[in-house]
Amino acid sequence: MTAIAEAATKSSEPQPRANLEVIKKRRQVNVEGPQSVRYFIAKENGVTTLPQLGKEFASEKEALIESLRSGLTFFAISEWKAIPDFSGKNPQILKQTVASKPHS
Repeated sequence: MTAIAEAATKSSEPQPRANLEVIKKRRQVNVEGPQSVRYFIAKENGVTTLPQLGKEFASEKEALIESLRSGLTFFAISEWKAIPDFSGKNPQILKQTVASKPHS
């Protein structure tokens, strides 16, 4: 009976913290600058193999509502610029968001 009690106490022990730290590290995203995302509804009667952007919306909520109303898909687009970084031992390419104004 003691073997059963020992097995029960071992299974109720908390998981090692190393697994949690790995998960936390994977979720961290290093993004420089404010992220600007633009939302578009798909064009009606567009080519299905290529994405074609229709009307632009100010927020994701507006694009979701229009997508539901019209039955069309919507696109969320973010614009990035590659920046070289030679400050350390190993050169890196960093990404920086580009804050674009809506072109409506």
